[in-house]
Amino acid sequence: MKALPQIIVKICPFISLTYSIIVIVLTIYINEKVTPIFIFFSIQAYLNWYSIYSISRNATTMEINPMGKKLLVYYKTANSEEYKYWYCEKCVNYTCKPTQHCVFCKKCFHFRDHHCFFLGACILRQNIGNFILFCFYASLTCLYSLCILGPYLYENINRVIRTDTDSFNIFLNFCFPIALIRLLHSRENSYILLVTMFDVLVSILCICLVYATWKLHSCMTGKQRYANISGKQSLKEIFGSYGLSNIIFPYNGLIGTRDLNGKYELKQV
Repeated sequence: MKALPQIIVKICPFISLTYSIIVIVLTIYINEKVTPIFIFFSIQAYLNWYSIYSISRNATTMEINPMGKKLLVYYKTANSEEYKYWYCEKCVNYTCKPTQHCVFCKKCFHFRDHHCFFLGACILRQNIGNFILFCFYASLTCLYSLCILGPYLYENINRVIRTDTDSFNIFLNFCFPIALIRLLHSRENSYILLVTMFDVLVSILCICLVYATWKLHSCMTGKQRYANISGKQSLKEIFGSYGLSNIIFPYNGLIGTRDLNGKYELKQV
């Protein structure tokens, strides 16, 4: 049973990637053309996804020599708070706080927020900006796909089920449980997958948009917590030294570094 969560964690990123590719291909097929804005949204989502994974994979903690742990018992943060060094039994290593061990990545991280099962990586202070951008671009990609998929679905489902076009019937045709029952009752099963995909896209759109907005607000107001450490962050601290230019291209995650004047880079020492 202990291996089951690990298997699920490994499968989730693959499912997310496969589903996103299906959505992109289906959107282009229904739209019958490739639009630059849709390609831009999709590429940015994938680039930020890769940046999140790359930064999480390469992040290391500040390791402490066991012989010197008694001499160096704490360090001070910008808020003048003291945090003792500690020993991680799972990593079999001494490191300094604020550090959390991720059972899925099987290593410790400084300033860790959470592990994202769908992206297959931990969200840290170094890649929180890429995570916010990923959520925003994912929501924009979903919105574009919904604008293409919605009219196509309504035209075909309304023709199969009923002909009236009142607002309540529009809601019924796209409300997944009701639409599923009506399609099964009408023996028209060809649109069940599209209705399911439509409702999943709506869910992803709402979750990503709300979650990204909340994370950005939390970081800028000091409510964001990394391993019990909180504090206000500027846009430069959130998105890296390239700032809002990462909206166009995630420089920090791909060709740059998350080191801000030697303050935030986590090197092995």
